[in-house]
Amino acid sequence: MIRRFIVYEFCFQGIVIFLPPLAFLFATTALRALGYICPLNHDYVFLCVTLSLVWTVCAIHFHVTSVEALFADSDSLRNCLKALAWTYMSCFSALFFYRGATYSRLVVGPSAVILLAEILLLRVVLRKVLRHASWQQERLRIVVIGADRFAAETSERLKSSAIAPCDTVAFVRLPGQEVLVGDRVPVLELEQLMRQNLKHFAHDMVLAASPEMLPILSSMIERLRGLAIPIRFCLDFGTDVKVQERFFRVGGTHMLDVHIAPSETVSYLILKRCFDIAFSVLALVLSGIPMLVIALAVKLSSPGPVLFAQQRVGINGQLFNMLKFRTMTVSSPADSDTRWTAPGDPRCTVLGRLLRKSSLDELPQFFNVFRGEMSVVGPRPERPHFVEKFKEEIDAYNARHHLKSGITGWAQVNGLRGDTDISKRVELDLYYIKNWSLVFDIQIILMTVFSGFFARNAY
Repeated sequence: MIRRFIVYEFCFQGIVIFLPPLAFLFATTALRALGYICPLNHDYVFLCVTLSLVWTVCAIHFHVTSVEALFADSDSLRNCLKALAWTYMSCFSALFFYRGATYSRLVVGPSAVILLAEILLLRVVLRKVLRHASWQQERLRIVVIGADRFAAETSERLKSSAIAPCDTVAFVRLPGQEVLVGDRVPVLELEQLMRQNLKHFAHDMVLAASPEMLPILSSMIERLRGLAIPIRFCLDFGTDVKVQERFFRVGGTHMLDVHIAPSETVSYLILKRCFDIAFSVLALVLSGIPMLVIALAVKLSSPGPVLFAQQRVGINGQLFNMLKFRTMTVSSPADSDTRWTAPGDPRCTVLGRLLRKSSLDELPQFFNVFRGEMSVVGPRPERPHFVEKFKEEIDAYNARHHLKSGITGWAQVNGLRGDTDISKRVELDLYYIKNWSLVFDIQIILMTVFSGFFARNAY
């Protein structure tokens, strides 16, 4: 079973390495045919080699070369675009500091488009080739250790595999286990299996382990090891638990993620942070003079500090001081930390109402973004008092804290701002967390710019 995956993925990755040079060759050939002068000197050779290496790493990281992902159409184009963007962005960010050569945009631009077309075409061709190969090759015969519901489901999933379809030749009932696999495939007792000559009977054993089997797994694997055929291990995590694709090892201990948040991905840790820094610097530069004018107006309009710092709950439940222009008269922290702002709130100043309505009071939060306490886009941070209240009322409320809090968010651009339906806001925040991407962030920023100012529920 695993041998086929290893061979297929090795060949796939080997072909992928040569796609960037092919893209450059096609681009220059096409441009020369159109009458453009396109030199191919040693600088372009160096660029091709660099792009090939970076492209290979990115393609593997984003599962572009995953054989299993070939048959999952939902994210294939998105993953190819991510790998392509990371490749060209990484290379040209590095080459920006190298002044020894310049590269024609007439060559580089088309090569990126051709590279994308190449990988998409290659994936289509390989999908057809592997389907044809699976029909021609002998189907893998497996013995499923287990005879319960999970064993039956495991057998059906392996039977329908597009790459290595498996036929279950026997189930093995474990002590005290109820048989729920039907009568089309023989069900053996463990002792019968131990007496069976499996050399020509099956290629692999698959141990379908339900949670109640965990205490006996070690002894079970030790007994099965004497049968001299590969043992695969399949664990029932339940329907709500999502795991990473492989174990990782820390301090000699094998670990497995059972909850995955985008904050633990390379894209979020590096790409989103770089975007936040660049965007916050740009926002602070462009809004520098307006912020000085607002600060002066706040100072002259009512007594008290210009900025209002309030404790909020951020990523992983960490507390930080969120900055805003002061829009209310000075009051005790206990009052501001436990009360929503209501329409016509007497605590708001005249200038404060205008700032809150236009969202200009949020501008100092770009300092929070620059310091890494917040992101430009994310679930809005809440006060500790309300976090304690809402997490008792809504089971999934704390899941909002798997990402950095944001100045704007998916819930806010959908009209849920201020004292609005918390359960609906959590639903939209969780949708954002599940579907996070940099493109989604840009979409939310654009929606904020075009429809977010003077929004409803801003008072």
